[in-house]
Amino acid sequence: SPPQQLKRTSSAGTSSARNNMLALSPDSTNYQKGYNQSFPLYEAAPVEDYFYPESKLFGWKKVEFGEQGADNEALDPLSDKGAMKKYRKTRNIIMQQKSHLLKESFAVLAERPPMRMSQSPYAYDESDAAAGIEKEADLKKQALHLQQVALFRNSGARSTSLLRFHPYEPALVVCGSSDNVSVWNAQTSERMVAFSNGNPKNTRMTSALWVNEASTSLLLTGSSDGTVRIFDGLFESNDEISREKPSLISSFVAAPDIVTDKRYSSGLVLEFQQCGGRLIAGGNTKVIRCWDVATEKCRNTFESKSDASLTALTTAWEYDYNNGYSGLGPDIVVAGYGNGSLRIFDARSNNKGNPVLYLNEGLGRSGLLSRRRKYSEFDEHTSWIVDVSFTTYGGRHEIVSGCVAGSIKFWDLRYSSSVRTIDHKMQMTALAAHSNVPMFATGSPAQFIKIMSHDGMTQQVIRYHEKISGQRIGPVSCLSFHPHMPFLAAGFADEIVSLYAPKDAVI
Repeated sequence: SPPQQLKRTSSAGTSSARNNMLALSPDSTNYQKGYNQSFPLYEAAPVEDYFYPESKLFGWKKVEFGEQGADNEALDPLSDKGAMKKYRKTRNIIMQQKSHLLKESFAVLAERPPMRMSQSPYAYDESDAAAGIEKEADLKKQALHLQQVALFRNSGARSTSLLRFHPYEPALVVCGSSDNVSVWNAQTSERMVAFSNGNPKNTRMTSALWVNEASTSLLLTGSSDGTVRIFDGLFESNDEISREKPSLISSFVAAPDIVTDKRYSSGLVLEFQQCGGRLIAGGNTKVIRCWDVATEKCRNTFESKSDASLTALTTAWEYDYNNGYSGLGPDIVVAGYGNGSLRIFDARSNNKGNPVLYLNEGLGRSGLLSRRRKYSEFDEHTSWIVDVSFTTYGGRHEIVSGCVAGSIKFWDLRYSSSVRTIDHKMQMTALAAHSNVPMFATGSPAQFIKIMSHDGMTQQVIRYHEKISGQRIGPVSCLSFHPHMPFLAAGFADEIVSLYAPKDAVI
């Protein structure tokens, strides 16, 4: 028999309890007759001698795999959503691996950091390896020779103002000088869809960015009136480029105090950080704002403390497949201005743009935490900043900037001046630096594109269209490198868009 502690206690429904109750009452017979007349007694069903606790596991699994869990098809690898989730994960990993291998293969082209005093003075010079390194660098530079692989005629656009490669799919966004946007298949050279951004009259598009590119890709655009628009539907459910016009899913004013009546206007300049969903917005305004795109709320603002227009933005960090994020951090914002100045801001601060930033250095001689001052104002450029970008080649964390006058400068934010300068020797209207290969491209209104390495050597000068015999390229209006692969897109002051890649490269 079961132990006493597992036996069910007696209740009114059992015969033993009923007999005990009747035995205690002297009028038990009359009571039973009256009770039966009002509330007839029914014989209870047989009751087990002991009970078992009910398990909650079935309830948990029913929620996960039952009626409610059936809606989440991404958990099922055999469903359409589950298959797409697996495809995107595999696609992203493969592309990131290619990107890392590309960066490692061209690491020999990176500018070497200065030799420390503690190192031997013969570390580089008196070594047979130095000649081998130079020879390998020459071979790598030859491998980066670009050729024209595709030519698009973006009919309906007078010129091209913005170009953006999708990091994982062969999609190229081409924005015209007003409000027309088109998406091209870079593999087939086919325009898949064209639509209007919806700008008001006398305004133009000044920014275009991919959002959520690793999953459900969205296109974010900014116009000179300070408005941000987000479009969905550029890809089908299987991540093929859609032929249908995308839908506008969100729109808000990111810079309500933007000035639009200036003759030379940069419009709205944007920088998006996928990790955290933060959008940094500036332009013809004296305030830089940090927006939470998901909630469309402004999280922080700081004054730019400059009367010139903000023309370029970047953050001092990047993502590496093996090492994760590296750099100074996503909160360090680098801004370029129309007067040639560069300013560094910390997005975490609420000091209205205090130009002094500090970096912890550890314990000093006195035992207190020492801090090195980081300079946050640089005024070596003399004209409009065309572009700023962040690089980590050669173990350095550097900012690359270029101005219309033609000077390209590399900055280490720990020092008060640039670490080296490259002279473009011509007026420059476009600048793009590759994120994985130590090379950059410059464009000139004199109708040529120059490909250069970080050591200042000119690798290639492009003056003619290879697909159209004898035709000179137009004045260069914009340049854009693929985030992972050595592909370059160039836009001109006409309807032609050109795509360049190394020989035998597959787009």
